[in-house]
Amino acid sequence: MNTVDRRLFMKLAAMTGGALLVRPDFAFAGEIDNLAIAWTTDTATWDPNQRLSPDPQTILKMVFDQPIDQTSDLKLTSGVLSDWALAEDAMSMRVTLRDDVTFSDGTKLTTEDFRYTFFERLNKGEELDLAVGFGTVSDIEILSPTEAVMHFAKPFPIVAQWLSFSASYIVSKAYAEKVGPEGMKTSPMGSGPYVLKEYKRDSRIVLVRRDDYWGELPLIKRITIEIIPDPTARLAALESGTVDLATELSIRDIKRLQQGDAFNAVTNPIARIIYVTIRADGVFADRNIRLAAHHAIDKSLLSKAFFGGDAVTIDQPTIPGMPGFLPDFHFDFDDAKAKELLAASGFGPDNPVSLDFATTNGQFPGDYDIARAIVTMWEKVGIKANLKVITESQWYELNASAKLPPASLFVWENGTGDPELFAGNMFDADLPFATYRTPEVTAMIKPLLSEPDNDKRIKGYEAFNKFLIEEGAMIPLLQAIQTIGYRKGIELKPWANGLIRPHAITS
Repeated sequence: MNTVDRRLFMKLAAMTGGALLVRPDFAFAGEIDNLAIAWTTDTATWDPNQRLSPDPQTILKMVFDQPIDQTSDLKLTSGVLSDWALAEDAMSMRVTLRDDVTFSDGTKLTTEDFRYTFFERLNKGEELDLAVGFGTVSDIEILSPTEAVMHFAKPFPIVAQWLSFSASYIVSKAYAEKVGPEGMKTSPMGSGPYVLKEYKRDSRIVLVRRDDYWGELPLIKRITIEIIPDPTARLAALESGTVDLATELSIRDIKRLQQGDAFNAVTNPIARIIYVTIRADGVFADRNIRLAAHHAIDKSLLSKAFFGGDAVTIDQPTIPGMPGFLPDFHFDFDDAKAKELLAASGFGPDNPVSLDFATTNGQFPGDYDIARAIVTMWEKVGIKANLKVITESQWYELNASAKLPPASLFVWENGTGDPELFAGNMFDADLPFATYRTPEVTAMIKPLLSEPDNDKRIKGYEAFNKFLIEEGAMIPLLQAIQTIGYRKGIELKPWANGLIRPHAITS
């Protein structure tokens, strides 16, 4: 097969009226015939609007496109939308779509599909997580095949961020109406750079590149995703050559790969935080106990013990560099202060306060071991925690019924970095994530959710973040890291949202 530089090829294709695009005997220089990836979990559904869960987003984004894309550091950039303009009152946003986007069946993507995705599907009552972000859309006015205006029932200041976030993929109206909701779950057809070629649930996904893709064409012609839940098995698949890349390996294994010559390995800080949720009632109705629980945790030790020191410690519900982050605000590890606060409320090592503490086991790397370490740290100052293992689904069930233990270890994903999708959603009492519910919190958060002035909104979240920590409403611990091991001969640029982007992998 002949090879040719991509840019030169496209120039030649244009000169020949596109005839070269159908030639099977050309390959771009540096192309990768097949890339095999060891992945943790299968996608629960192929309907890209149905679930906000972070894990399948890498897979879905290979098949579908989003209106707005992100750079590797989470800055917004054009995707299907070439332009967007939010009204000053944040009650509407005018959007312009590219005119060269096609679905994999060859049909044009237009504002009809945009309206169907972000308004009509929700208006019909389909059960979609997309409603969490776009339930406030009251209409989408179509001006032309490439121009539309989104209208909102209340100010929606972060609509652009939501259009780049989980589940915000444009689907084909004609195709969705043809196959119905059940067909959308099993037979994906999008405008993304890959099409589904082979699928065996909880085992293997094979994706083949669309050479007629409208955007930047990845170098990888075929992607095979092997679903391997066990991290040890993922490592074995990498080391045996069964796969070229493996995610979510243990820190110990990543360090070993980095010291050897056969593989590359990286730890990628991502927009995900590990924290302890706090309830505002029961034992934690006492602010002294809440603050003592925070002061007693040595976060640096947690980072060293479970992440090789690579996980950044955090003292607020966001990560460094994101809007709303206060670089000069800190909350110190101080076990003496923790004992002092507990003593003021009549407790101490010889007379501990008792509470239940929930954690998952295997939901994210190190969760159970981190929780056990916290139990030990608390015990030293006078907090006796009874550790209970629950699943993620049980966490939501218990929280909805007001039966969640006073404290729980939790992980929060925010692929945009915006503070509304950190503290805003964590503490909005109308959402299923809030554990610390007080009138004071509600009075602070509600105006921020509809504040159209972005500078004022960010300042408000800075004050809100500080308030949460000083009140002991939560205990931020660490910025999570993504671990990736991959073979020599390929290069990878990690993304801060944790996605593996095919066009960021080169040979």
